[in-house]
Amino acid sequence: MTYSLKNPVRTAWIPILLLSTYPIHATATVNNFGDFAQRCGVKVPIASARVFSDNSNKQWKEYASPKEVPGNAEWSEIAYVWAKPDSPVAIDVEGLGDDFGDSTYYCFDTSGRLKSVEHEFRTAWDWGFTEQRQFDVEGKETAKSHFFSTKDRKEISRPQGANDVREAMTVKVYKKLSDVPFFSVLTRGTQPK
Repeated sequence: MTYSLKNPVRTAWIPILLLSTYPIHATATVNNFGDFAQRCGVKVPIASARVFSDNSNKQWKEYASPKEVPGNAEWSEIAYVWAKPDSPVAIDVEGLGDDFGDSTYYCFDTSGRLKSVEHEFRTAWDWGFTEQRQFDVEGKETAKSHFFSTKDRKEISRPQGANDVREAMTVKVYKKLSDVPFFSVLTRGTQPK
């Protein structure tokens, strides 16, 4: 999935903009995910995550570490999974493309039902979109969302161009753990050596 900017000069600056904010975002992502995982009921030692990606041949595969995931020029997506038997499961899916990136956190209860999703979509145009969704035991959803400035994280009104990337901005909601695209690889239970 690729969305191009209309101004080619601005397009050249996108990788620079995304990389320049990466160290700040990376630290915030780890902290935010740690908080999310605690609310989910999962203790998250970062090194214990199982790593999955579909970057090589559009087929999800497990990797020993994020460094082993092959790059993808259009869209790179890596999933980090913390799962233990008879425990909730927390998943962090990080995506990065030319024009935008996103982070999606999933919490599944011990029966594999989705409890909550937190999604943040960031663009090279200095705005982002965030949403949180909670699901009760009957599956009833409550949600809240807003746009924000990536410069200062303050809430903003809907930016111009948001409709152009509506599909990319839409979070993927998996109601059951078995619905995640790498579930069959996850259930094999063995990590690569």
